[in-house]
Amino acid sequence: MGTYRYWQHFLALEADFAATSRYVEFAQKNLATFSTEFTKLLLAIGSEIDVLCKIICERVDSSAPRGNIDDYRSCLVAHTKIVSEEVLIRRHSLSFKPWDAWASAKNPSWWRSYNNVKHQRDTHFDEANLEHCANAIAGLFVVVIYCHKARKVQSLWNRTRSCSGGKMSPVTYY
Repeated sequence: MGTYRYWQHFLALEADFAATSRYVEFAQKNLATFSTEFTKLLLAIGSEIDVLCKIICERVDSSAPRGNIDDYRSCLVAHTKIVSEEVLIRRHSLSFKPWDAWASAKNPSWWRSYNNVKHQRDTHFDEANLEHCANAIAGLFVVVIYCHKARKVQSLWNRTRSCSGGKMSPVTYY
């Protein structure tokens, strides 16, 4: 599947997230606000991130394990600059570095909350909040961009590897 469909899915999720600003102002003092709508968004965004991280890892290092977020972290930190990516929401003066925890070999707090809400919603409902959803949608934005880059890199690598004996790393082109 081309990255266009992933981009369209991102845009749909981003529009749903933006619509929540009609009820909860995107401001620092509201970041802990939680709701059923944020639960729905966090679960959908986390699921899409899981799918795309698996695809990116396969494209940048087909031999890398891709079983869970820890595997994605190892692969993506080794092959990308994902930990330093920053996403700005200018009209609300907010910025997010959704993957910066990976620089310390930890998973982002919003990812842990996604899993807590997914598996134990009854006790972790309050973790489906504005802050975690904002970081998750920012993380998805970054991952969609990397998925697109990885597709272009894989295509270039597939066209040129016969000239290099198959030893060229697609990472060379990032």
